[in-house]
Amino acid sequence: MVFRALCSILLLLGISSAHGAEAEEGLLTERYRGIAHDALYDVCFDQENGMAVGVAGTVLETADAGITWTSTSMALPAALLGVDCLGQRPIVVGQGGIIYTKLGGAWQQVESGTQERLMSVSANRQGLAVAVGGFGALLKSVDGGQTWASLSVDWEAVLNDFLEPHLYDVHVTEAGIIILTGEFELIMRSADGGETWETLNKSDSSLFAMYWIDDATGFAVGQNGKVLRTADAGLSWESLDVDTDQNLLDVWADADGSVVVSGIRTLLKSADKGLSWLSVREGDVSVQWYQAVAASGGAERNVVMVGHSGRVVQVN
Repeated sequence: MVFRALCSILLLLGISSAHGAEAEEGLLTERYRGIAHDALYDVCFDQENGMAVGVAGTVLETADAGITWTSTSMALPAALLGVDCLGQRPIVVGQGGIIYTKLGGAWQQVESGTQERLMSVSANRQGLAVAVGGFGALLKSVDGGQTWASLSVDWEAVLNDFLEPHLYDVHVTEAGIIILTGEFELIMRSADGGETWETLNKSDSSLFAMYWIDDATGFAVGQNGKVLRTADAGLSWESLDVDTDQNLLDVWADADGSVVVSGIRTLLKSADKGLSWLSVREGDVSVQWYQAVAASGGAERNVVMVGHSGRVVQVN
């Protein structure tokens, strides 16, 4: 059966109310905790500065590589599902097609032109930004997120069907290449600003996230324990054995061989580019979910994941 529903965690809504915390748990260190009905759906870093976003307009910010976090909630009736820190200005996207950008220290809503749920956004420092979401929603900005226009894809030609696939993640390189992923294990790339698309991968299940170490090396993760790796810019993909059938929701990797995969009741670590894996069972990992994982830059690298109960956890 085609997997058409979003992960159940994206349907959790609540009122954000959180406090800081730190609890040593071996491989995991709790850095922030909300209440039971809180949820965080994405996290990003630009060197030591980072953001995490979630339910009811929740925005957390850090200036010390994820060690401490401060709430700057927008108090919105909708969930924020994606955030980008690396473009000309921070951008967040979410339910109902909402898009906000941060300019001069203040968040400003901009018109997206869609009512579809937006689940991911990526931007480069030249001003190109792309947001993706439900039922093939695909938006492009060339001015750092201030204005947006829809991109058109001939989904019938791609899928040999009239379906409009959910798109779960997107990556924009500094060279302006756009790569997106979603249902049907789609991985697609455009080198001309979204005018034309090349299908790099397609199958039956869903891919929820991807991470590119450089222009050639990337990972993608998704439904039923799916982990894919490429070393040739996506021309070919190798399926890795991770010994789990849980849904994997995000991935981060580094050139030194480190890979971290977060998901539903699952946290996986590799130190050899995915050749072998450690399944982390500490804390609440085996009974809860963590939606997103990212790493700070600068003098010290900290890998953090965010998810249920508004938690931010450092992966040591």
